[in-house]
Amino acid sequence: MATLTPGPLTDDWRPRPTEIDCVMVNKVYASCTQTVTISQIVHKKKLPPCCLPADLTSSALTSSIDFSASTCTVGAVVPSGTDSINNITYTIAIVVDVTCMNGSTASITLYTTTTVPLYNPSGTTPACTIVSGTSSAVILPNGKLAVEATLCLLLQTCASVQILVPSYGYCLPTECQVAAVGVCPPSSLFPPQT
Repeated sequence: MATLTPGPLTDDWRPRPTEIDCVMVNKVYASCTQTVTISQIVHKKKLPPCCLPADLTSSALTSSIDFSASTCTVGAVVPSGTDSINNITYTIAIVVDVTCMNGSTASITLYTTTTVPLYNPSGTTPACTIVSGTSSAVILPNGKLAVEATLCLLLQTCASVQILVPSYGYCLPTECQVAAVGVCPPSSLFPPQT
């Protein structure tokens, strides 16, 4: 624990911190969002038998993104020519579940890449999160299937760092409204502060 040197009290309702703690956090060095649209034409053989109606209407299909099976990973990191700025290529694989009126489902994976220049100094790690997305599946006049997904991506470079923060000590949870069994929380919930 660091030595506390309290600053001036700026608000009557906010007391000075009682200590300064060193905490490990995941610091974001660069962050941006990007919308990516992926389209793919799929042969009808990828759909379950009897999925396509005789009149080939798109109303016979619904689609949804399987976020738990979809991925966005770092593919390549290439220097941009500007100090600590790298062109980071992310590889995206989106699983779209296409459901037919008869209830049968086919999982179709769409692939793409996107490259973004980000501040990426030594020690930082690029990361990608699929925040949200929508999908559609349309039957084309030739009987093939057009599948499309539009995604919102959060692209970042991060590193675990130690920072000093003003603190009032540990925050202890209050007792729940339902009856608790035994002593809750126990006094040894966190190690002693020194």
